[in-house]
Amino acid sequence: MKIGIINAGNIGRTLAQSWLKAGHELKLAKAGDQTKLENFLKTVEGGTKGSAKEAAEFGDVALFSVYWGNLDATLAEVGELEDKIVIDTMNPLKVTPEFEHYHDLEFMKSNSTSEELQKRLPKARVVKAFSTMPSNLLDASQWAKNPVLPPVFIAGDDPEAKKIVAQLARDAGFQSFDAGELANGRYIEQMGVLLHHVGTHQFRGDYGRLAPTFLQASKIETSEV
Repeated sequence: MKIGIINAGNIGRTLAQSWLKAGHELKLAKAGDQTKLENFLKTVEGGTKGSAKEAAEFGDVALFSVYWGNLDATLAEVGELEDKIVIDTMNPLKVTPEFEHYHDLEFMKSNSTSEELQKRLPKARVVKAFSTMPSNLLDASQWAKNPVLPPVFIAGDDPEAKKIVAQLARDAGFQSFDAGELANGRYIEQMGVLLHHVGTHQFRGDYGRLAPTFLQASKIETSEV
């Protein structure tokens, strides 16, 4: 499958590495300093570099891993993404002048990044996924010593698009769980607020080790996507 990575930051590069190993073709775009992306591409096969528009046009699927504050500028560059499956990994984060990130709780009362993205890209097939783990833990090998892999929660209104994203989650080494319609992306994002508090109080701010692994089901029957 052809996948465009729109903003190949830490999340995009980590998932790209897994997907390249699984045999997918990727075009990666990165805003700002290109050094990390260029160094990454020297270590892998099957990935090429391009602009955000080129990455969007290249893929059957576009991983939309953009900093929330850069949404408008990115959308102006990539266009409508008509019929593309757009995977939204974003969280509604704001930043202080001291570069401390915090959740936009007012926005989260009645919206989600995935719903907003679908409004802005009405011809795209938006699916929420990969937003409950820090970037380093999106490398499945980091969970080799854990008895349970963390779930990738998937929310969307297009059943076929969700099936494809679920397979990409498995290709990256994770479980996939169907979280229902796209509006349920709100609850996935709100989980991040809870994890922030747990990271602060239980792990002394070490958020890089923390992801939900609490969801298990009986082996008798499964409704995995």
